[in-house]
Amino acid sequence: MSVILVDPAVTNQKFRQELDLWKKHSDYQRRGWLLLEENDSVPSVEVAFLAGVATSVAAGFLPIVVCTIRLTYENYDLWPPSLTFIDIFTRQPSRPHARAFLSTPEGPRDVLIDGHPITNQPFLCLPGIREYHSHPQHTGDDWLLHRPTRAGSISTICERIWRLMAKNVVGLNVMIQGLPVVPLQVQVMIQVTQGELGGAQMVAGAVNLPGSK
Repeated sequence: MSVILVDPAVTNQKFRQELDLWKKHSDYQRRGWLLLEENDSVPSVEVAFLAGVATSVAAGFLPIVVCTIRLTYENYDLWPPSLTFIDIFTRQPSRPHARAFLSTPEGPRDVLIDGHPITNQPFLCLPGIREYHSHPQHTGDDWLLHRPTRAGSISTICERIWRLMAKNVVGLNVMIQGLPVVPLQVQVMIQVTQGELGGAQMVAGAVNLPGSK
């Protein structure tokens, strides 16, 4: 922590209250929210979000991790929490496999921005998240205006991520491409497909699996 503006004991108490409320959420396990780590020294929590993709009648649904986040609660709640998308294995900052489609009267809008001007990392362009309020374009939308609505709580943020990035996953798009080289090589690309209530489908992040034959 570079700057201490709130008594760490107060911050930790508020963080534990938020985490306890999150754990009492009756649906969080059924929704595929996985608590990976909680840390009191630097108040933070890491959560993975799973979606079920239909495979066959016999096999049921294939669980896939569409995104993993770290929420950091320094100086809470004078500051909003910081949200970082991370790799579930390395826990390093990483681009998520799903996008964040928000329904609007004009159609779906992607609120996952690929590069923040300060961190250069993907961020959710939503109030209640530090990266949103620290963006130069949002200087007029202060965090303190949203604090009474609990926009920065773990429960609220997880609910929004689940609805925008996990609940709307409808399948996987698999593309296979043969490369014109000798010996023959095959490149497999797997992308998460997300659906909109109106029926439109959007293709999100991709995983490349090079292979050869």
